[in-house]
Amino acid sequence: MRSTLPFFLILILIVTACQPEAEIIRIPDNDVVPDETVPLVLQESYVNKLYIGLLGRKPNEQELQQALAILGRDNAAVSDREEVLELIFQFPGFIQRMYDIGRAEMLANLDTADISFQIYIFNEAKKDPQYEPFLPLIEQELNKLVLLKRLPADLLAGRIGRMEMHRRMAFNYFYDEINMGSQNFVLSLFEYFLGRYPTASEEETAITIVDGFGGILFGKEGNSKADFLEIFFSSTDYYEGQVIDVYNDFLLREPVSTEMVEAVLVYKQNDDYGEMLKTILSKDEVLGI
Repeated sequence: MRSTLPFFLILILIVTACQPEAEIIRIPDNDVVPDETVPLVLQESYVNKLYIGLLGRKPNEQELQQALAILGRDNAAVSDREEVLELIFQFPGFIQRMYDIGRAEMLANLDTADISFQIYIFNEAKKDPQYEPFLPLIEQELNKLVLLKRLPADLLAGRIGRMEMHRRMAFNYFYDEINMGSQNFVLSLFEYFLGRYPTASEEETAITIVDGFGGILFGKEGNSKADFLEIFFSSTDYYEGQVIDVYNDFLLREPVSTEMVEAVLVYKQNDDYGEMLKTILSKDEVLGI
């Protein structure tokens, strides 16, 4: 008997082909919503980055969990990041690290004992008749050393800010000994704070002012070393140098023009280094998103 199987297969194929195509129904606005939750690993990395960069150490477990709890309130929103930064600013270690870095880089790790001994030397010199013609100069140097010695306490108490810290570190007997001569003094400040050498005109004018003669630098007039430092540390160039340092340290790049303008404006408005840090370190790029 001949098999009828092929006939049934053909019939099934014909019936299947005649079935109407299933209609695909599309629901409006039914796209998959991307997951915008900031991963915990990025939040932990962010906290570690801030602690290491600002305090010179990693957070302990309690500090880490406290920071993560703040970031977890609103998915690590900018306001959460700023609160974490404010928390870090309250640690005495934040101010101490800022002072220690400046002391190491500007004053070759000068310590309080060195300052106290030099104060003693100057006080003894005041008693010696041969130094009587130099008493006004000795008194000036003593006053600067007293301010330098008080620097850590004044910083911790919030009586002065970062700019005044830099000014005191540059305006004393020890900085002069490290950078002897007016030219070396001027070049050291330009190179350290502005990341460049002065132009020929800037160098000539700055040295003239430091040596006690009149000159105009960065649009301001002065005729003494104290005037030069006041002009230098209140200049936009100084503030820009500080912003560049933060971008290089945390983002490994320099700021673009809009970022520079934003950060300098915030910094100069109240001479508040912490507010400038918050402007930069609360950015998505630092968080890693």
